Formats: sequence, structure tokens, C-alpha cells
Amino acid sequence: MKLTGITQRKNQVNPTTTGKIKKPEKLTSNKPNNALVRQQMAQMNLQERPKLIAEVADSHKMYSRLMMAGEVLRTVASELIKLRQLAELNQYSPEQANHIDVIKKKLVFWSQKRLFGDYVVDSSFAPIQGDNPFIEFTIPGLDLQRERFRDEVVSLYINNRLIPLAFERSEDREVLLEQFKMMFAYAHLQLRINEQQEFVIGIRDQQWRLWDGQVFVSGQGGRYAEGPPIAVPAQARYPVLDDISRLLVNEPGSNQQIDALLERVNKLYLALSKMLKMKRQKADQLIAFCSHPELQKLGSFKHQLVSNPELSLRSIHRGFSGPTRDNVIKLLRKR
Repeated sequence: MKLTGITQRKNQVNPTTTGKIKKPEKLTSNKPNNALVRQQMAQMNLQERPKLIAEVADSHKMYSRLMMAGEVLRTVASELIKLRQLAELNQYSPEQANHIDVIKKKLVFWSQKRLFGDYVVDSSFAPIQGDNPFIEFTIPGLDLQRERFRDEVVSLYINNRLIPLAFERSEDREVLLEQFKMMFAYAHLQLRINEQQEFVIGIRDQQWRLWDGQVFVSGQGGRYAEGPPIAVPAQARYPVLDDISRLLVNEPGSNQQIDALLERVNKLYLALSKMLKMKRQKADQLIAFCSHPELQKLGSFKHQLVSNPELSLRSIHRGFSGPTRDNVIKLLRKR
């Protein structure tokens, strides 16, 4: 932005007189005048920049959500440590067995913590940073490592939605993947192939919370046996709350499941701590940009419009994508 009133016109030909040359105008001083300073400060006025208001609101809303997610992760880690200590016991007294149920209930409570109506962590305890997070899972036996000597159709019934997959032996692999992704998209699901050539399916977190995790599969004798559909449990990519809430602590392997979830929670908390530092710096920058001691001297936009129409029109033009009737009316209504 230019801070001086220097004009950069060159010698111009006067169209009314032939052959006459206009004298160049005198250069003004390099000192910034009051009008330009007031114009720059008016551009910082928060009331005249609705985009900045929305940016500040979204930034602090996300920062608050991540802060609460950190509290959830700390509490969940503490409860998992208590559960791990009880799982190491050979026998349980009635009080200890009741304490296990209390811990599970607390884990369910904290996993459902909300802010502004939205969850702060998903079912795998990952902090939610956007809208509609996905939980990924695999189905045992569903991959691309089988022989392709004949055509086969595999039907999946996931969360009350039917997904037919046609494995055509003569079709190119990339074409098949695009077709499969389209079929999953129709069912509001995501699909990708991992390094083991397994189908990694993504379902929205809100749907996962309401789903029992059972997938009904039917085939033609290739990947899956013929006959009526069989129920196959979905295997989440990361430890989820259901693994702990349904866990029988006195069964073999329970300690490993608790340790897996505790390790994931610790890693998520460390990553979240680094992210919060960056978010806090950006949030402080926005607040510092919005607040300025000289803004109090400018007054309202209505007063600026009466006292200096030209400056107000420039402010409208810079603050919006061109001055329109609706934009001017909105600004005039502000006090």
C-alpha cells in the first residue's frame, strides 16, 4: 500500500490543443497525510470486515475444541491406567469389579464430550479438527490378493446399505478400484487400498457410534462362500472405545488391548500439544490485528460517510467485492 501522495504521471498531450505539452505536476512531500493514515486505520476496523470476524470466530472455536480435547485425552489416559492396574489382578473383590464398571462408564462419558454441539474427539479418541470425521475399518477376507480366473460378485451390507462389488477378471485393476470407490460413495462411505491390498473403508464417526459394527457378506464361492450372508465384525484401524467398553478385563489379551489404546492416547496428546502452540500463536495474531487503540478515534462508519464520503467509498470498495446496495445498507445499519 502506498503511504505517500506522490503522483507518477508523465507528460501528457492535451487533446484540445495540438502540439502543446502539459507541464508535469509538482511532486508532493513524502510525509503521509492524515487522510491516508485514517484510510489505513479504517481498513482495520473490525465492524467493517465481516470476513475477519468470521475468521476470528472460527479460529477461537477450533482452539477451544482442541483445548477441551486435550482435557479429554488426559482424563482418558488416567482412567486407562487405573483400569490397567485392576486388569493385572488375579481375583477381584466386589468393590474392584464395581470400580471397573465405573471406569468404563467414565470413558464412555468423556468420549461423548461436546462443545458447541459437536464432539471434541471421535470414536478412536482422535481430536476432531474438521467436519464429519471418518473411522476406518477393514473386513476380514476382503482384499485384492485373490486369483482372477473368473468373475465374481461380492455383496456387502454395511450400516443398512447394500454395496455390490463386481470383480471382473478381464477388467483393469485401476478401473475396478474406481468402480468400487463409486459404489462405496453411493453408500456415503470411503474406500482406499492399503499396502496389504486390503479394502480400508471409512464411515462417518456419527454413524459409527450408532452402528453395531456387523458387516453381512455374501459371495459366489471365490472370496466368500456361497449361501446366505454371513456376519463378519468390522475391524477398526485404531483402537476404539467399543473395544474397551465391551472388554472383559479377566480374559487373556485384555492387557494388550488396554495398552494399545493407552499408547494411542499418549501419542495423540503429544501431537495435540504441538498443534495447540501453533493455534495459539495464530489466535493471538488475529486478536492483536483486530484491536488497535487508534480505532476509538475514528467513530462509526455512518459518521465517516457523512464527514468524508470519498474515504468511505474507498473503504467499502476494499472491504467488499465491489460496493453494492446491500453492502452499503448493512454498513449504514451499524452503529
